Amino acid sequence: MVHSVAARRPRLTVRLRRGALRSALGTLTALVLAVPFVVAWRLYVDQREVTRQVSVPAARVDAAATARWKALGARLPERAAPVILTYHDLHPHSGSSYVVDPAVFERQLTALQTAGFRTLTTDELVTYLLGGPVPPRSVMLTFDDGTHGLWTYGDRILARHDMTAVSFLITGRVGQHRPYYLSWQEIARMARSGRWDFEDHTHDLHSRTRIGPHGALGSLLAHRRYLASTGRLESQDHYERRVRADFTRSLEDFPRHGLPRPRLFAYPFSALPENSAYIGDLIDRLFVGALTDKSSGPEPAGRRSAAHQEFQRLEVFADTTPDALLAQVAARTPVPPAGDPLRFPERWTGSDWKPLEGGPDFLTGAGGPHPAGRYAYAAYAPYAATDWDHYSVTAGLTGLSSRGGGGTAFARVGGDATVGVRVSYGTAQLVGGGPPDRVLAERRLTPGPSHEVRITVDGARTAAVVDGRVRFSLPNGSGVRGTGGIALALSRGDTGTAWPAFRHVETGPLPGARAAGRPFDGPAGWSDGDGRQAQAVIGAGTVQPVGTGGWTYAGYRPGSTGHWSGYTLSTRLTGLVEEGLHSSVVVRRGAPDQLTVRLSRGWVTLLSGPGAHPRTVLSRKLPEAAQRDVRVTVGAHATQVRVGGGLVRASVPASGGTGGIGLGAYRHSPAQPWPAFENCALDGGRTA
Repeated sequence: MVHSVAARRPRLTVRLRRGALRSALGTLTALVLAVPFVVAWRLYVDQREVTRQVSVPAARVDAAATARWKALGARLPERAAPVILTYHDLHPHSGSSYVVDPAVFERQLTALQTAGFRTLTTDELVTYLLGGPVPPRSVMLTFDDGTHGLWTYGDRILARHDMTAVSFLITGRVGQHRPYYLSWQEIARMARSGRWDFEDHTHDLHSRTRIGPHGALGSLLAHRRYLASTGRLESQDHYERRVRADFTRSLEDFPRHGLPRPRLFAYPFSALPENSAYIGDLIDRLFVGALTDKSSGPEPAGRRSAAHQEFQRLEVFADTTPDALLAQVAARTPVPPAGDPLRFPERWTGSDWKPLEGGPDFLTGAGGPHPAGRYAYAAYAPYAATDWDHYSVTAGLTGLSSRGGGGTAFARVGGDATVGVRVSYGTAQLVGGGPPDRVLAERRLTPGPSHEVRITVDGARTAAVVDGRVRFSLPNGSGVRGTGGIALALSRGDTGTAWPAFRHVETGPLPGARAAGRPFDGPAGWSDGDGRQAQAVIGAGTVQPVGTGGWTYAGYRPGSTGHWSGYTLSTRLTGLVEEGLHSSVVVRRGAPDQLTVRLSRGWVTLLSGPGAHPRTVLSRKLPEAAQRDVRVTVGAHATQVRVGGGLVRASVPASGGTGGIGLGAYRHSPAQPWPAFENCALDGGRTA
């Protein structure tokens, strides 16, 4: 019996092996038979979801146009902050003012390239906005909505010119209403080409909704909805939760389809929220910058605009010719303060920031017609001079009458600290910008028809002198938001009085080295823990983290602050609105007794020591709050910590270690808005 069982075992094994082989062969046969069907299905899906691309012939440009475009580029600096352009779609013979003919787009890129402009990627723009070097003369091509013309026509045009572009996606509409919107398959191909970046235009808020009882419509993002069922607007809480949920879904759509987390946002319809600080604050905490085509003042992609993370684009329409586009781009390309600005009549604008009809000749009495009325104003290159600082403007006035009237030279124009010197026959006034001009100070002058004004703009202070002896001085409390260029204004007195005139105007940089700014004036000197550029928007006393991950850190001049002591760092931590968010304030950075104050919505922890394993000095539950005031004083033998105006007071012994400062923030999910540091200030000796 034993032998019989043993004899059957080999036969059983053989049968099992044959069965396994048959199964494997069957599976292989099924796979072989299925492959053609799978391939056919994939081809079908690709044909359905990927439209055919169309090649547009290269632009034929005559010698006169080439020379004209090259001459325009030769008058511009080699390096300058970029100009951001807005397109919507590309399609021949559309009839819509927002849709550019592909042949016109091809010619526009030819003109830009001939004038020496390159295109900027999202990463390059973000690097610059966070404090990186000024790029070569550039434009950024942006397309709103994610429409099919980008793939069908635009992609091959970009390839021909070796240029890049950015598409702002309404992620909830990708693949919808085909072929109007792009599909995810087309977007994947465009991303792989390296020619396209994809950024955020909401998930599904690019619509207009009823915002009042009389049928008025407004952007779903910028307005609360009017609910006909209740006869009221939706509650503020519901509005904020609705927008927050849309952003969360939109931000999750990008990695779900293999795209990097977006760093830029474009407002639908360029409509900014009118009555909700929450929405603007949320966008600041989720993105490096928000783009719009409408702004109350010049806000190009520069240092001043970066401080509040909002940038104005130049919109391109169906009837925008290549020459008109180049002229508009040139008007927004930054230029330095150098020489006589009246040599460039094309750069002057009115108070609406639009080109000045007839030019600025009326300022000098050279024959140009004066505007109607008794007041005339002209600003010099308000977009191109947005970041002017450390410069002077000198203006000579003549034709002043004892019967009234005068002239004003303005500086820091377009920012938050515009200031001017108004001169009449026998009086000089220091005025603040904005209508009506506020008189801040007044001095008597030796009466006469001619006077000389010199204004010096130097970081934290504006100084002025009239006729070499009458002086004014005014602090700039707006930090980087207080930069800007110049403007000139004339007024005349009684009816029949002749207009005064500027007999000369000169601008120029101040000689000598610039004084180092305070740590929280701008991004200079800040880096992450590995010596790279800090992923934070820094300026005007605010540090707003903007990294794409879950942790970000910014340290101030770590290589040259190791000797710091005897200082106080104060700040307000804001945005601690959700679980999974916390902020950290670091002093004595790098010393054995480095101290970190870590705060979340309902907890405070003090950590002593550098590195990954510091010692916990204090850990305490607090009443929940979205913001906390923190003040840390570094002394010779102790670090004093104060949180919430006295809610927490602690004195942590120190062994005399010295070191600088750092700020860190953490979020559990990349879809969460970053906390921020506001009202930042550093006081004290800062020397060992």
